[in-house]
Amino acid sequence: MTIKKAFLPINAILLANEDKKVKTIMPELIEVMSAKGAGGGATAIHRNEAGDVIGIMDYYFKVWLPVAFVPWGAKANSASGLNTMCKLGVSLWTKQQRDFKKGKETLLDEVAAGNVAPTEIQEHLDSLEEARGYTALYPIPELAFTSTEDLDAADPDELQAAVDAYEEAEAAEAQRLADEAEAAEAEAEAEEA
Repeated sequence: MTIKKAFLPINAILLANEDKKVKTIMPELIEVMSAKGAGGGATAIHRNEAGDVIGIMDYYFKVWLPVAFVPWGAKANSASGLNTMCKLGVSLWTKQQRDFKKGKETLLDEVAAGNVAPTEIQEHLDSLEEARGYTALYPIPELAFTSTEDLDAADPDELQAAVDAYEEAEAAEAQRLADEAEAAEAEAEAEEA
């Protein structure tokens, strides 16, 4: 199921608060549903009092992400000047679309070859569609917010510390993989000698 862009913030609030009573989340819903700006509709952009964009409701991850700590692509014709998905979200979404298209092509080849019965096509398509609809969690949970209030209350030093810790962990993992590859290559060379 695809959710209209205008309803993504509402959907995110409802999903994050499934076990809560409506009256407890109603103020947050009213804020999201109230008219903002010249367009009069809900927005996926959060600005500070000076009018600077400080957060965007990411279309892929369905959470508020701070623009100062998350890489975004530029989009000239948007209200924020930024894309509606962070760079990681764009990458994951694009990969899912590509995998879906490739999966459909492979399914067609399998049907033509007689490996998949025509009665099984819908089951395979449903599986492909489910994989395409999967939404990953943002890899730095400290930067993913369910509300603009939480985003506003976040400590920039703590956000930077979370980014630094994530980048250090990523660098350590990349080094570990490089070391493993180097060791495997050395072992292969020793076996040849």
